[in-house]
Amino acid sequence: MQRKRSKPSSSSSLSIPLDLTSEIFLRLPAKSVVRFSCVSKLWSSITTEPYFTNAFETRPNLLFFFKEDNRLFVVTVPPLNKNPKESYSYSSSPVLDTYQIPYPKGLCFTIKTESVHGLICFQKATQPILWNPTMRKFSPLPKPDTKWEALTVFLGYDPVEGKHKVLAMQSNKASDECRVLTVESGKKSWRTVKPYYAHQPCRGHRKDNYGPCRCINGVLYYGAKIGLDRVIMNKLAYLGCSSYGIKTTLRMLVLEDERRGWSSHKFLPISHYDRGAENNFKLIGVTNDGELIYVPNTVFGSFDVVYIDPVKETYRRVKYKGVADREFRQRNGLEDLKAFRGIQYSPNHIETLMSL
Repeated sequence: MQRKRSKPSSSSSLSIPLDLTSEIFLRLPAKSVVRFSCVSKLWSSITTEPYFTNAFETRPNLLFFFKEDNRLFVVTVPPLNKNPKESYSYSSSPVLDTYQIPYPKGLCFTIKTESVHGLICFQKATQPILWNPTMRKFSPLPKPDTKWEALTVFLGYDPVEGKHKVLAMQSNKASDECRVLTVESGKKSWRTVKPYYAHQPCRGHRKDNYGPCRCINGVLYYGAKIGLDRVIMNKLAYLGCSSYGIKTTLRMLVLEDERRGWSSHKFLPISHYDRGAENNFKLIGVTNDGELIYVPNTVFGSFDVVYIDPVKETYRRVKYKGVADREFRQRNGLEDLKAFRGIQYSPNHIETLMSL
């Protein structure tokens, strides 16, 4: 006579401690964490608690996006591990993620929009809007002042408090006050801050010859106008090209401080590694490892990114599959390629699970 198997008791059933589950989730891609949060209420509570969202951080990626009619296309490109034995390398890699979402009406893209600890700040007329590309969510913020006819917004991140902060100023005239909003759950309200000087911010337009706002260790740096003078709230740097006979080098001058003065740095241009590339690529930023990032001036058929380490003199050219190729364009109705002319890049973008 066959003996019936007894059911295992609940005490003998396998279970994973909550702290171990949280540690496992912290090592997963953001896309997987979002998917797993829908499995159960317990997993949802783990992935949405403040400790987890603050601790979750991915490797910096290159994020770029462009608009076509009422659609916003978003692509995340991962950096490849460097081979210290190779000075020149050519490789191919699939993209990390690509998707499209409805484009919010009236949204204003700014030149060289930066990703700050996973979030990007836009504006719709005089209303700031936060965007989390990982969660694919836009969140409008209250207007800093209903009397302001035009404004400029900058996004920063305070590593001490672990919170994003939005700075808003009038952009059509110089002012001796600005508004600051701390991004957190609950009621969102602006507070008034008095700067040292009345100034008008430069928003990074090409005619101003300034880059975008930078947030470094919790401090915002941006170009501004004080009277007829133009200043920059950052380490002042100048990048130029020097030619000695047939040899061309790039030269960067950095104003360290009033005591040490200027420091000079020379490195080889992209044409040293790839002839003719200076006409096909443009410099958009630097990775956390100190590599210069070059992207194509015109996207057609393929999407290549060049990484150059000016100190170690290494050159990497990576062809990313599935971006701008014929299949991608046909699938999304982008045959005329006009949309690719408005691509905006955000180097060193990290994924965040922060809820807006």
